[in-house]
Amino acid sequence: MEDFPQAIASQTEANYFSPDRILRERETLFSRVDWSDYKSHLRNRVKSQDLNRYFALTDSEKYGLENSVRLNVGTTPYYLSLSDPKDPNCPIRKMIVPQAEESVFSAEESLDPLHEEDLSPVRGLTHMYPDRVLLFSNHECSVYCRHCMRGRKVSSSDERMDVGDLEACFEYIQSHSEISDVVISGGDPLNLSDSKIDWILENLERIPHVKICRIGTRNLVTLPMRITPQLCEILEARNQERLSIFCNTQFNHEKECTDEAKLAILRLLKSGVSVGNQCVILKGINDDGESMLRLHRRLLEMRIRAYYMYDPEVIPGSRGFRTPLAKGLEIIEYMRGKIGGMGIPQFVNDLPGGGGKVTLGPNWYLGFHRETRTHVFKSAVHGTFHLSPEPIGSEYDSKYPELNSELWESIHKKAYSVSRGISLVSEED
Repeated sequence: MEDFPQAIASQTEANYFSPDRILRERETLFSRVDWSDYKSHLRNRVKSQDLNRYFALTDSEKYGLENSVRLNVGTTPYYLSLSDPKDPNCPIRKMIVPQAEESVFSAEESLDPLHEEDLSPVRGLTHMYPDRVLLFSNHECSVYCRHCMRGRKVSSSDERMDVGDLEACFEYIQSHSEISDVVISGGDPLNLSDSKIDWILENLERIPHVKICRIGTRNLVTLPMRITPQLCEILEARNQERLSIFCNTQFNHEKECTDEAKLAILRLLKSGVSVGNQCVILKGINDDGESMLRLHRRLLEMRIRAYYMYDPEVIPGSRGFRTPLAKGLEIIEYMRGKIGGMGIPQFVNDLPGGGGKVTLGPNWYLGFHRETRTHVFKSAVHGTFHLSPEPIGSEYDSKYPELNSELWESIHKKAYSVSRGISLVSEED
């Protein structure tokens, strides 16, 4: 980062376009794309060297493009169309264009913070949990999101999975009867051809103990026209009694919730594939309660249920995206009571070192008053205190954290319980 100013100063402005020309360049790009054909979007994908045509790049972005320590740069015309060419704070733009922070490989960061490679018995397969595995089907994505947690694999030709690699994965799964759930990831598995997707699903369907298949894709967000009727026919044919297919995607901002995305989701739902969303808290993009609330309201309107909200991974060049752990707790606390439960994600931290996911949440449970054998809670909706008795005959009293006696004295007379509800209390109380 020490050479950042000098590096920028040395670049000639002749390499960058005026705002008016940027708009014309965008129009030209969009006009040559068959908007409903996903292959046309992939053929016209915008790469690193062309971003100056479509954005009025800041010094930080110029430096990030030249010095990124992460994965390749690329976006579909569709996803580019959701971004603002003039506003450097545009949330979509921040997920497309590298910033200067992406040039720094900090001491606390790691290429593989979850130690997935150490938990890989065969190439392209991670076996972290006893009953499920993560299958890396390919190394390509439609858009190379700057916050991608698997930058070590994505966009690298060294990580290409050929037929032999995938067959070795199937053999491993076949030989481990405890595995019932296979998550297909990448890259983006929906960047594979229809025939390759069908072949993968067919192989999983043949393994008797595999009951669940989860497809992890961001193409619903970045290339929704990939969800073609032909693909849905394949998914519906495989999504039968022997194999249940689910889809997890990643919408991070309400600007991504378009009509095209909703059409893709409806097609999946009609094929019997339910869709869940796994967002990531990203600094300056969605790291506040209101942004996440708006996003998840839109997702429910699009018939997507909330699944996870991830704390950002400690990956190279990620300091511009990472947020304090407390941000996630604040967001969940803000959302509770403002949207139905199926619209509130679980806040999770995927533990460094391969410890797996743990859920985190605000402390609504304040403790156990042993003398009266009463649990004390704080309402997420009203901020009021509420009492709930431990069942008579319970042998679990010693397992609960003891409530502070001073807190009990200050709240128990005004707390609510089965005999005293909020709606029955007069204003004098």
